[in-house]
Amino acid sequence: MTKLRYTYDEKLLSWEEQNDGEADVEFWLRLSVPDANVEKGVKAVRDYFDHNDVLTDVLFYAHHNAVYQWIVRRDFYEAFVIRAFEHKLLTSLVWE
Repeated sequence: MTKLRYTYDEKLLSWEEQNDGEADVEFWLRLSVPDANVEKGVKAVRDYFDHNDVLTDVLFYAHHNAVYQWIVRRDFYEAFVIRAFEHKLLTSLVWE
């Protein structure tokens, strides 16, 4: 699997990737402070994957206190990370 290295605004949010080697990769986004642009980006990423033809590519969960969880099928890892970058949830993206 190709690995992408990315960065995010650590003052604004935390972004955690949990990869246990199984079929899915889990991402957690936690906002440090409310931010309308991040909320807009979260919704845009969710909407993109909700409206394609694959039902199980990315599962999205919104939790209390501006915490978001995505469970991403391994074969959609790159597409998800690129989409998060496109919507400015991530600030840089580099292929390893």
